[in-house]
Amino acid sequence: MIKINPSIFRDYDIRGIYPTDLNEDTYYILGKASARYLKVPLIALGHDGRNSSPSLFEAFIRGATEMGTDVVDLGLISTEMLYFASGHYQFPASAIISASHNPGQYNGLKMVLKNVVPLHGNLGFPEIKELALSQNFPPASKKGKVTLQSIIDDWSSHILTFVNTDTIKPLKVAIDAGNGMGGLAWDKLKDKLPLEIIPLYFEPDGNFPHHIADPLKEENMVDLKKAVLENKADLGIAHDGDSDRMFAVDEKGEILSGTITSAILSEHLLKKNGPGTVLYNVVCGKIVPETITANGGTPLRVRVGHSFTKETMKKTNALFAGEHSGHFYFRQNYFADSSTIAAILLIEYLSLNNLKASEAHAKFNRYADSGEKNFKVKNITDAVKKIKDASGGAVSTDEIDGLSVWYPTYWFNLRQSKTEPLLRLNLEADTQEIMDGELKRLTEIIVSS
Repeated sequence: MIKINPSIFRDYDIRGIYPTDLNEDTYYILGKASARYLKVPLIALGHDGRNSSPSLFEAFIRGATEMGTDVVDLGLISTEMLYFASGHYQFPASAIISASHNPGQYNGLKMVLKNVVPLHGNLGFPEIKELALSQNFPPASKKGKVTLQSIIDDWSSHILTFVNTDTIKPLKVAIDAGNGMGGLAWDKLKDKLPLEIIPLYFEPDGNFPHHIADPLKEENMVDLKKAVLENKADLGIAHDGDSDRMFAVDEKGEILSGTITSAILSEHLLKKNGPGTVLYNVVCGKIVPETITANGGTPLRVRVGHSFTKETMKKTNALFAGEHSGHFYFRQNYFADSSTIAAILLIEYLSLNNLKASEAHAKFNRYADSGEKNFKVKNITDAVKKIKDASGGAVSTDEIDGLSVWYPTYWFNLRQSKTEPLLRLNLEADTQEIMDGELKRLTEIIVSS
């Protein structure tokens, strides 16, 4: 019996530190358990550039094929490529060995069914976990086979269907792949676009020698800002490790928040496609629904999480969805998120509207926000109750995801992290003065819990 650490099963994926939380034996069992649960003729499997990914990849294949399941070897891919493969080739199940934006010692596994239906804590993972722990695997009558398939050419062609390349101006764009997977697509796109690309860290390197590939943290954006300013670039683009999130930097070196980019892309896509539903999550700022409405769209506010966003987009046939965390989803992309599609649409928007990135930034940057503040508290329930009790006089409240409270001149969302023992606070106000005052007040209540 191979020992499996049950804590590697998370809400949205499997993740842990290699080789203590998970190792080759773990992935051998995960291959068997996934094949047994899925009961599909084949699984398409790829991996990122982490040092541990190739050996974990081989172990998963060994386990799956021993259960009689064929495997399509997609090789080195990003998560956005996984989603494309799931929708485009109609694979019955697809998976990537990756730990997204986590440091190099981590690894994980993300899985989707046909048409990019994610497995998660309420679909598939409980059953796979139970099978992995019990390890009751009847032998297959015939071993599965492995076939190779490269998808990068089809993927890069798909990206270009989102824009009219003739309208894109010859902008200078610095792109930081963070030694993750973000450079794969740009290596193919650079000769098909009139852009001067300044590449930063396109070479996959599981040691992440320059910085962690997590653009949500400002310290990981320092090199990109410097490259934009030193090269007098028009725009900077940062991808996370598995290239499903994107953040932009304007020509002045200022970061566009996920809210700002969501608003820009909402306007652009509604003008290109006409009226439609656009989703935004509970921590996006007011500018997003305001922009959607102003451009003839129907805003729909949803809770945080890629699996829930994809599901809701499909139910509503939504045109687009934006998350403050830098995930951007597109109907034309099988309702899945893609950092590269978001980047190329942003470039098209600037080109068509003859705007500098800083001008677009200023157009949508109307409110003062706190950024996400994280608090470690002894009693999360008590902290949320104290905030609730102190929210008298609010215009409205809801609990779609955590607690959201609106006042005439500010609003905030307080929610518990799905992965850490933290409370996350996002606050936005009409002015910096109001934001500073309310942030101080709410912080004092939370830390007293």
